[in-house]
Amino acid sequence: MPRAIEMMKRREQEILKAILHLSDRTEGFANPQLIMIGGYALRAFTPLSRFTRDCDFALRKGDGWNIDELKMLLPAGYSIEIEEKRGAYGFLRCTKSVKHNRERIRVSMDVMEGEIRGRKPEEAISIDETMMKNRKSLSIPIAGQPTTITVPDYLDYFIIKVVSSRASDIRDIASLVHGKGIPSGLERRVQQILPHPEVFETKIRERIMPEIRRATFLDSWKGIFGTQRYMEEDRKKIIKQLRKLTQ
Repeated sequence: MPRAIEMMKRREQEILKAILHLSDRTEGFANPQLIMIGGYALRAFTPLSRFTRDCDFALRKGDGWNIDELKMLLPAGYSIEIEEKRGAYGFLRCTKSVKHNRERIRVSMDVMEGEIRGRKPEEAISIDETMMKNRKSLSIPIAGQPTTITVPDYLDYFIIKVVSSRASDIRDIASLVHGKGIPSGLERRVQQILPHPEVFETKIRERIMPEIRRATFLDSWKGIFGTQRYMEEDRKKIIKQLRKLTQ
């Protein structure tokens, strides 16, 4: 475990360098306008942090492709692993191999333009003008250093996490609900930014709640955040709050 933690810390140091570089080259994530949407953005909404393997950004679709501009702004050592442009959706994955002692660590940055997409075609979220207008600039800890990033507001971030619903996202959702509750305005906002609004309730009912109900969830939830703060009573309260979204 100590070796794995050291490798994650080394990866986070490299990601910090990339974030600071992009912030400088985009005038504080303003040109083009970028929002951070992955695990690092979670730190803007909860007091606890967890390690994450990559860094995820999103931005609105431009008249052309903003990802073409971003390709010219990449930090040294990053190469383009995946590039997609399909209709109103663009995706860019950039990676770098970093030496750590005698091993190599892979660092990854993903950028989604126009839409935030999951594994299935219907798992799409439109990046609209309101999402960018309501974004917030906040300071979060990365590699032990206060770092200014831009993130969606809580309502949009919550929807993004629900639609994604990977195992790590579900633990993040539990922490979000535990600390900030269910955001208001969900029903209207879901209709605005989800081309398939039914996906939201389906994810809550069929993916998120069954996972949180699992007997092993509490230990995995505490483990990923390295805390003993979360209790069985917290888990039950979260299930009760989420259940209201399926009624």
